[in-house]
Amino acid sequence: MSESVNVTIEAALRTGTGKSYTHKLRRAGKIPAVLLDNGKATNLELDPKLLSKAWKNGGRKFDMVLDGKTVPVKIQELQVDPVKRLALHVDLMKA
Repeated sequence: MSESVNVTIEAALRTGTGKSYTHKLRRAGKIPAVLLDNGKATNLELDPKLLSKAWKNGGRKFDMVLDGKTVPVKIQELQVDPVKRLALHVDLMKA
């Protein structure tokens, strides 16, 4: 059995919304994300390389650093481009 490595992802708050903003975000190499917590939704942006590493090493659960605080989260839904196999959007929930 392989031991699980705890992966930590740095997240930043996302100020813009809408299609044009998310297209610009993806062109800049980031993934739009939403953190769901007790009925509240917080818009975030993540690094796709770190998200891929967290998915492969830790499964659906990993740690996320947001505003200097470490929050354990799990992936609720991951939308993937069917041709390029790149993440388009991710919904996270506090674990």
